[in-house]
Amino acid sequence: MSIKYQDIKDDEKILDSNEVKLAYVIKTLGLVTKDIAKELGVTSSLISQIKNHYEDSNRLRNIHLYAICFAYDIPIEIFKDKGVDSAEKIDFLLSQKSQSATTFSTNQEVMDKLTGEWYMYSYPSNSNLTDVWETKTVFYDDYSVIDEHDNKGTLHVGQNQSIILKESTGSKNITSITFDNSRVFYNVFLFSRVSKSNNMNKELFNFGICSRKKLDKNEVKKILGAVNEVQLQVNYEMLERISSITQMDD
Repeated sequence: MSIKYQDIKDDEKILDSNEVKLAYVIKTLGLVTKDIAKELGVTSSLISQIKNHYEDSNRLRNIHLYAICFAYDIPIEIFKDKGVDSAEKIDFLLSQKSQSATTFSTNQEVMDKLTGEWYMYSYPSNSNLTDVWETKTVFYDDYSVIDEHDNKGTLHVGQNQSIILKESTGSKNITSITFDNSRVFYNVFLFSRVSKSNNMNKELFNFGICSRKKLDKNEVKKILGAVNEVQLQVNYEMLERISSITQMDD
């Protein structure tokens, strides 16, 4: 069961205005006046006025709150919810946001390397097809991804690995593509993909290679090796065994 800020028990309610809350958040996060001003594109004096004029309720406007929250990924709930009225509750919300943010983050070095056109190669799910798939894929600097079949998705960067999540335009099935961040600094790197085949809607696991430039497909086959060494399709007997022990929720 997840914990909510309402579950936090505090001894004293001391943060009863957005001015005081903002001052506490700025101090807790260690934000500097000149850095905030530069980030928001305003003067340092304005930020100082917003921070210091606790008694002037007209000094702090909603637009200031939204701008600061957006710039520093601060939960707007801190200021919009009157129930968030103590340091303990604010600390809890900030820590929850911090934990979720550390799972995936922006990595400009990886993004700079990936931005642009790449070609992804793997074996098709239909064993009657002898050629390898070649899919032109474009990475954008806002972490969005789109391939030549208009399947769109997003790139999520972890500490050591990244994952692309794409939704198929036709079937609406999700495809996940995972690769090591360290390998993107080469012009060709390995990826693993979990998807569903287009014709049978079967779960499918594939290893493949991603290249900055087009490759000769015969060369790709030599690199990948035999199909059964880089591809695994779901065994329907296993699905039947799972079905045999499945119970409906009451």
